[in-house]
Amino acid sequence: MADFVIAISGGIGAGKSTLAEKLADKLDGVRASFGREVREYARINGESPDDRSVLQQLGQALVLTDCEGFVRRVLDQQPNVGRRHLIVEGVRHIEVLRELKDQVRPKRLHLVHIMTPGSTREQRVMERDRVERRLVARYDNDITEAQVSRILPQYAALTVNGDLPITLQVNQVMQKIAEWSTADRLEPA
Repeated sequence: MADFVIAISGGIGAGKSTLAEKLADKLDGVRASFGREVREYARINGESPDDRSVLQQLGQALVLTDCEGFVRRVLDQQPNVGRRHLIVEGVRHIEVLRELKDQVRPKRLHLVHIMTPGSTREQRVMERDRVERRLVARYDNDITEAQVSRILPQYAALTVNGDLPITLQVNQVMQKIAEWSTADRLEPA
């Protein structure tokens, strides 16, 4: 299987972290997270790493002011010692996707988008973050979420249903990885 990068996008509560974790385990790959980088940036700057509104604003600011550095710091989160595959979770901007592709070259990057119904995402966020429904609606109306739901799915090499059990989601991605690997072997050098 050729070296590759799987980037994962999806709305808040779609299941990006869970899918990334399971794929990293299955592929013996390493995992990096845009969310982890934004939370660390919040901590360093005296902001709350648990306030999703703050995180959305900081993430947007990082994309607009230093997209290249933002992506580099995420890629530097995990050493890729002896591992051939990288799973990057939390792609939320097309600018980030483009920069990520540039920085991982010559490895191939495949975007996997998790499409999860709003009601499922809402319930997950309410339980995980212990917030009210109206706050989740406010998160979903943030400018960042427009790219996640409208633009990034158009660039996905695979879209998985976030309502499916995680084992089925992983199986779908693994099947697609096998197809990508076969196509890579057949392509002339």
